[in-house]
Amino acid sequence: MKNLILALSILFAITIFNPQIYSQKRDNQQPKNLRMNLKAQLNLSEDQEKKIDVLRLSHEENLIKLNSELDFKNLDMKKLLSSDNITRVEMINLTKGLSGIKNDIALARANHQMDVYDLLDSAQRKIWMEKMEKSGDMKKEMKDKMHKRRK
Repeated sequence: MKNLILALSILFAITIFNPQIYSQKRDNQQPKNLRMNLKAQLNLSEDQEKKIDVLRLSHEENLIKLNSELDFKNLDMKKLLSSDNITRVEMINLTKGLSGIKNDIALARANHQMDVYDLLDSAQRKIWMEKMEKSGDMKKEMKDKMHKRRK
């Protein structure tokens, strides 16, 4: 009887104190898996894969530069907001600078997508567009959910 009570107590403690039971499981590799799945569906040639890899590396390098500029502008904004004397001109200029970098990031992403799109044949483009459309729908749904949670 004592063994049964001990076993049940241990089982109870494991279920109560195990945080993984209550947490949602996340797939940390989800973006990579989606990309690999898309690659498989597109049935890319070796030449296309090599060109896309070169484009991706170039795009990543560009994004690293742009994101570091964005970080510096955000730091400048924090410095300005923590100072005692804020002028309208400084605030407007920093805001324009931040917006400009964010715009550059969005344009770089669009250009990268179009560079990849230009490498595809007509059948691959059809698959690509279907995936981009679904991706856009998922992003919109996520934004809507986040907006609802804020209210």
